[in-house]
Amino acid sequence: MFKFLNRNQKKVTETLYEQNLELAVKNKTLSLLEELYQTSVLNLTPQEAGHEIANTIRQDLNLEFAGILIFDKTADKLTPLAFARSERLTRALHSLGFLFADITVSNVSGREFFKKAIYGKEENITNDFTQVWQELISSEHVEEIKRQSHIKTILVYPLIKGNGVLGVLMLGSNRDYNTLNTFEKASIKSFINVIGLLLDKAYLYKDLQDSLEVTKRAYAIEKLAKDELEKLGKIKNQFVQQTQHDLRTPLTSIMGYSDLLLNGSFGKIGPKPKEAILKLQKVAQNMIRKVNNFLDMTQFQLGKNPVHLAPGVELNGVLEEIVSELAFMAEQRKVYLKLQKLKKIITISADKEKLKTALLNVIDNCIKYTPEGGVTITVNPKSHPPAGGPNPNNTLLIEIKDTGIGISAENLKTLFNRMFERDEKAKQTAGGKGIGLYLATQIIKYHNGKIWAESPGEGKGTTFYVELPLS
Repeated sequence: MFKFLNRNQKKVTETLYEQNLELAVKNKTLSLLEELYQTSVLNLTPQEAGHEIANTIRQDLNLEFAGILIFDKTADKLTPLAFARSERLTRALHSLGFLFADITVSNVSGREFFKKAIYGKEENITNDFTQVWQELISSEHVEEIKRQSHIKTILVYPLIKGNGVLGVLMLGSNRDYNTLNTFEKASIKSFINVIGLLLDKAYLYKDLQDSLEVTKRAYAIEKLAKDELEKLGKIKNQFVQQTQHDLRTPLTSIMGYSDLLLNGSFGKIGPKPKEAILKLQKVAQNMIRKVNNFLDMTQFQLGKNPVHLAPGVELNGVLEEIVSELAFMAEQRKVYLKLQKLKKIITISADKEKLKTALLNVIDNCIKYTPEGGVTITVNPKSHPPAGGPNPNNTLLIEIKDTGIGISAENLKTLFNRMFERDEKAKQTAGGKGIGLYLATQIIKYHNGKIWAESPGEGKGTTFYVELPLS
């Protein structure tokens, strides 16, 4: 009986170990793919992209070397684009007076090791270094490299481009290939296509740049490519996250010190300095809100969800806080901001700060685009929206109505999907970065709610509707 239990326990232990190992390999693979993706949004030359890719793969997979060689079909040769080496391999090669990056592989069709990858489009693996470096490196040098660097296996993978082969990815591992588990082998293969696409993009960009002044057709292609690259450039917003975090710190300090000044911690202050400090606080508060908006937007762009719902959030308090914060701006613009008093306390499941950000962005938007008149906010629990709106089953409806510039039917279609884009009339009426409604849409979506707008047309005001489930 004990033997049976021990066998079962051993099986469970082995299964758990295998599952943990698979999870670790998958996490590592995802991390590597994310790094490669980050490389993809940069406008790099083929050489720069090659070096980024080779260094990333070598470090993340703990290899002795990772090299990318580009295939010239006409000359039937492979030319090194980039090589990343471990420190011990670098020392070994320097002592021998050459580097792998110096070696061009000619007569590829006559070399079985590379021929299989280039012409057969198949991976190739060997522990026999002579297969790889015959006639390129002397046997004495090969043995010395093996001894000093501990390379045990060389792997080569084709980098496919359309129906042809762009080149190969060559890896030098300090482990025997047969000792790698199934997950590790699959992990290596998983990013080969990604590398091919990254290099293809880099070469396309280079070709377009080189041919910019050759013909009008080349100019047209460059323009199309430039438009696509600009779209990719917008994704780079994720890389400003750290900068935005750094902006938060001084702004928070400004708010803190101004509070101390107002409270008399540094001595009594007069009415005029107090008025200036209050204005400074308003500016700092506005900047903090913008930084928070950019941070949240970055999270959504990365596919992450920064919204954390909690039960029992009082909607009354959220709306009152927003009206209090925006009252100063409405007063400056000489428009009214009214919140219709709620008859009872309404509680919902929400991320209070994120929901406040979403509603504040919508109301702030209404104030900015209302030259005269004002903005009215009403809440209707279990209210039926206008014809064509969503079904309100056990929901509440927040209506934010302005008397502003209105929105054309054409702009209503894309109003909540645009970032950093505003029509000419909106630009003339107010400032802003064009992210408020996009961000509000994402936040409301993660509250299991809906947001939409209706407008009779330009110059006739707009009503925004936010539907949220009741607790």
